[in-house]
Amino acid sequence: MSEQHEPTDRLPRPLRLLLGATGLGVSDRRLMEAAAGKVVLITGASSGVGRATARRLGSAGATVLLVARRDELLEEVRDEIAAAGGSAFVHPCDMGDPDRAGSLAADVLAQHGRVDVVVSNAGVSIRRWISQSYDRFDDVERTINVNYLGPVRLLLGLLPSMRERGSGHIVNVSTLGVDYPPLRWSAYIASKAAFETWLGGVAPEVRADGVTTTSIRLQLVRSPMLGPFRMWNYLPGMSTEEAAGIVARAVVARPRVIAPFWARIGGPINQLFQGPVELALARHARNANRDSRERDAGPRRPSVTARSAQLASEAVGAMTTIAASGALRPVRPDRLARVALAQRRFGGTAAFAAAAGAELYSDRPAVIDELGTLTFAELDAHTRSLAGALYRHFDLVAGRRVAIMCRNHRGFVYAQVSAARLGCDLVPLNTDFAGPQLREVLAREGVTAAIYDQEFEHVFDAAEFGGTRVIAWQEEDPGRPTLEALISVGAEEAPPPPSPGRTIMMTSGTTGTPKGAVRTVRASSLLPLALSGFLELARFKPTPRSGGPIVVCPPLFHLYGQIGLFAGFGLGSPIVIRRRFDPPATLEQIDRHRAEVLLAVPTMLKRIMDLPQSTRDHYDTSSLRMIVSGAAPLPPELALAVMDQFGPILYNGYASTEVGPGTLATPSDLRRAPGTVGKPAPGVKIRILDEEGLELPPGETGRIFVSNPMLFEGYTGGGSKEVIDGLMATGDVGHFDPEGRLFIDGRDDDMILSGGENVFPQEVEELLTAHDAVADAAVFGVPDPDFGQRLAAAVVLKQDRSASTEELQGYVRERLARHKVPREIEFVQELPRTSTGKLRRRKLGAQEERSPSSERR
Repeated sequence: MSEQHEPTDRLPRPLRLLLGATGLGVSDRRLMEAAAGKVVLITGASSGVGRATARRLGSAGATVLLVARRDELLEEVRDEIAAAGGSAFVHPCDMGDPDRAGSLAADVLAQHGRVDVVVSNAGVSIRRWISQSYDRFDDVERTINVNYLGPVRLLLGLLPSMRERGSGHIVNVSTLGVDYPPLRWSAYIASKAAFETWLGGVAPEVRADGVTTTSIRLQLVRSPMLGPFRMWNYLPGMSTEEAAGIVARAVVARPRVIAPFWARIGGPINQLFQGPVELALARHARNANRDSRERDAGPRRPSVTARSAQLASEAVGAMTTIAASGALRPVRPDRLARVALAQRRFGGTAAFAAAAGAELYSDRPAVIDELGTLTFAELDAHTRSLAGALYRHFDLVAGRRVAIMCRNHRGFVYAQVSAARLGCDLVPLNTDFAGPQLREVLAREGVTAAIYDQEFEHVFDAAEFGGTRVIAWQEEDPGRPTLEALISVGAEEAPPPPSPGRTIMMTSGTTGTPKGAVRTVRASSLLPLALSGFLELARFKPTPRSGGPIVVCPPLFHLYGQIGLFAGFGLGSPIVIRRRFDPPATLEQIDRHRAEVLLAVPTMLKRIMDLPQSTRDHYDTSSLRMIVSGAAPLPPELALAVMDQFGPILYNGYASTEVGPGTLATPSDLRRAPGTVGKPAPGVKIRILDEEGLELPPGETGRIFVSNPMLFEGYTGGGSKEVIDGLMATGDVGHFDPEGRLFIDGRDDDMILSGGENVFPQEVEELLTAHDAVADAAVFGVPDPDFGQRLAAAVVLKQDRSASTEELQGYVRERLARHKVPREIEFVQELPRTSTGKLRRRKLGAQEERSPSSERR
């Protein structure tokens, strides 16, 4: 190793390990036990990591098949191996020619009979600014052929033989750049990422036949392929021999992935700093690349320094908040070890959250419902028994899909945690589903078992569901297995699943049949979620306290209800639930349990505020430290009324089934701008884009796009949301104000085009509900022969109040543009809404088209 590398390469080995500048190798004895007698094919074997690996494996007793373009170099390596007492064969092949790579597979099998291990190491790199590559597509094409298509073609020729023998191992020598793409290496990184992704998709299929895979994400290796560049002397790097030691470890241990320690935790942390890092790289590119020119990129972003200072301030505030909450406390090492084991087994599912709660908060209440109180220890014991019974009596195993149609009670929690313990995919179902709709959803999602309340028996009968049925809540003897009966059996604990199950959340279905949105909370996503959540805690004042009861009103089958459930698990706090929402009963729950947090959708808050003042004052709600609204628009007048009643403790969140968490409005935000949903949470990036995908400045309405660690994986029926530059469309339209607060102006498919003017209904609805006589309102478009569409409204009047069409039209005309005044207003008893309060606007439009002469006042 040359002298110029000494400042970094002579760092202490523990520090170099931590930095990824070297890796854990393997002893010669262990390598010989694993490699002796094996036939190992190595591509890119003429130099660098491939050459060093070939020498190491040859000395361990493997028969090494050397693959590269240049015969003379391969012969040198063969002679080196032979001189050391090993055996090697030369197979010249240009991996940039996929057809030749396919022929190579046939040649080596014909000559050697088998290949036990493939080390896919061949690689070619291009280090060039994109502005210097516009006329060099041939370089990009060759890079993709060598790094991706050639290796794929080779493996397609070798895998049938490996699978038939029931044995084989593929080692992919990759790069950390697939997670942290550096500047100027785009073609190289893209091709490496493509092959790693392809191999990751193949791995589960071939593992069943005894073929395993390992991807090694190497950092800087001082090899001829990379060659010296500007930062070469300053970055910690490893020798080719050290890299070969890591490959040898892969051959012996066969792990799925080998990567530096910092990369395993750095990826989630990088999610939080994605914006500042991108800005820093953009600034460097602008300064380093002479062809780069600064362009107008829309609204100015805060400087990297300012954003970093803001994040540091948020982190300090979050740590102070967490300390004040009581969530940080000493934990016995054995308990901590069991928490880590649960996390490894169950990923980020409810099974992990419940198991962790049992270790950390054993005797605390976990669930309080109409049947009483259930501690974390009891929840853990009951779900272990239930999972064992479901496994042994109904053959529920990993990968099976379990539907849950329950109201808010412990049975839902039992079912969710138990299904997660088995590795089953969870399908929470809306309790409003009718038979035909349920039949369609059950068939599309491939549900094999259903756990539901007895009141929904007729719905499953109408859906003609023939799978396993278990009753979660019964009013009388159901004649079917029940959760309580299965728990009482005390079955032996089920074996841990091979991988965590997924959750398939149903969309709200406001525009048709609900779609299944697939979401997997992997172990790797727990850290970014936790970091983002901890930073978000700094915005809550007063602080939510560990152990403080949380009243969860939204249905648990909805994302918002799930947020409440996991918040309770995480804080060691009981969730207080009841089967049906009732405003006085909710206030009574707060009073009796001294609840500190209330989660509710706006329609629920409105029903509480519609209670007589004497009823609201009858209950002591002074224990509340926060009220969190979400899942539907919060009318400004309602926000102010809630804060006037309960104090400055109202928060308004914005999230969706597909994109997960978005923004949070604090009480001060809602006082200053009552209609806002607040500012993006830490780790969340939000942009307002026009129809061309260009970013809009504050004040202009456009489509809302979000990026965060919780984006969903796609719909089960196919398709996904639109993605632009890593940001996913929410389906909503909105705008930012100059202070960076987000406002939701409606759904992009709710926009009404009337006479060439765009109208978003929510603005008109919020104005109508501000009228003294109006309790609720909906605005929608109906066909019009002259204007294309005209505005119509459905209005619910407050009890004992009256208003005429002309009065309300004049009220709107005085405050909004003329084209936003509803031409027709129908007075109705109630509006069609989903269980979480979202308006079924299309249903109103259809009714209006069918009833053009509906009576108006």
